[in-house]
Amino acid sequence: MKLLWSVMLLLTICLQFRLWVGEGSFAEARMLENNIHKQRVVNLSLAERNARLDAEVMDLKSGFEAVEERARLELGMIKPDETFFLVVSSSP
Repeated sequence: MKLLWSVMLLLTICLQFRLWVGEGSFAEARMLENNIHKQRVVNLSLAERNARLDAEVMDLKSGFEAVEERARLELGMIKPDETFFLVVSSSP
């Protein structure tokens, strides 16, 4: 009978060890949940960026206003009948 109790106690200790420390333990599950949460935050920010880029692509495909705006801002282009003025502020 003592042998049976010893085996049962040893088995219980081994199973408890795996439950708390080993592979598939509570600590590992908590770590994986934290990793999932962090990845969801990253995915949300990337989805927002993709939505902005998609809206910009659709705007560029739909008309010339967006193309003209980008040409003016990024390339400094002007129309043939416009006059370019450069305002320089004096720094103290």
